[in-house]
Formats: sequence, structure tokens, C-alpha cells
Amino acid sequence: MLARRREKRKSLRSPLRHAAEVIFSADASPVRCVIWDMSDGGGRLAIAHPLADLPRTFTLSLFKGSLQRNCEVVWTDARFVGVKFVKLAPITPTKELGH
Repeated sequence: MLARRREKRKSLRSPLRHAAEVIFSADASPVRCVIWDMSDGGGRLAIAHPLADLPRTFTLSLFKGSLQRNCEVVWTDARFVGVKFVKLAPITPTKELGH
């Protein structure tokens, strides 16, 4: 009998099979991908890009760009990439001295 891996995810992933795009930088063309499953905290993607050249962070563009998520790579294997969704740090306005 195979031992089950201990689940480390904070939220349950749901199967999805949805086409999306990955944006590595503002000056690069988006790369197609398929979201195989997703949760509130991350997902499992198949990306049409060499996994060895995959940057640690990128933007996932869903629904023709109407929704974007910043991602950080958590794991890769021969076929998939596991990502967690990360939030950008909020920009805090600085007070000018003397005003």
C-alpha cells in the first residue's frame, strides 16, 4: 500500500483545466499555460516554457487579463509547476519633513 503524502496546503485545491498566460516581464511576450488545479492560495500549472529557465516569480493572467495573480514558484517537476499566490507589499506614502 502506498503511503499518502501529508497535505501541507492551507486551502483545498479544485480541478480546473483552464487556459491562461504567464507574464515574466513587461517587455516579454506572455507564455501560454494551463491551470490544472487552483485554490485561494496557489495552483498547479503546466507552462509552455522550459522549466529550467523559469523565474522564481511571475504574474499569472487569467480570463483574458481581467484577473492577474502574482506567483512564486514553490516546486517543479518534469511536467508541472506549483505556485503560491503572493501579494505585493503595499506602497506606504512617506511624509515630507516640515509639512
